[in-house]
Amino acid sequence: MAESALVSAKDRSLTPVKAQQLAAAELDVWKKQPRNTGYICEEVHYNTLAREWRCKWSEEDQKRSLTECQRVLEEVVVPALRKVHGLLSVQRVVCGDSKDFKVICKMSLDAFEDWATLSFFPEEKVVEAFYAIDGISKIECQTYTLEPVFGPGK
Repeated sequence: MAESALVSAKDRSLTPVKAQQLAAAELDVWKKQPRNTGYICEEVHYNTLAREWRCKWSEEDQKRSLTECQRVLEEVVVPALRKVHGLLSVQRVVCGDSKDFKVICKMSLDAFEDWATLSFFPEEKVVEAFYAIDGISKIECQTYTLEPVFGPGK
């Protein structure tokens, strides 16, 4: 196997397994780097998409439903998404006023298309877990563009 271009002279001390993992990552890096662009209209373009899983939590039982949503994030979402190739970021949004709990998964267009063929795994498990929580309502899933306007990542 050819040595990866990412492995510099100082990294030659990597174990063969680590070097192979690095080389494999380099082959798939194109899925993480937004390179294709989509257009909603001529002036509005995007190169990343996000999938959002959201629900409403309640104040009941000392916000137990919010605590359970966080547990779903930590025990279902995070372990499963670590296996999803091309993921750029995962964000959690909690609004105390409107009682929103949201998980936002951002990917480049190519990786997102691949993920869509997998029914946005682990979406089904996340939705089922939300439905099992007392005090949760209005469970929804949505896809949208998510673009930085300025700052890091632009």
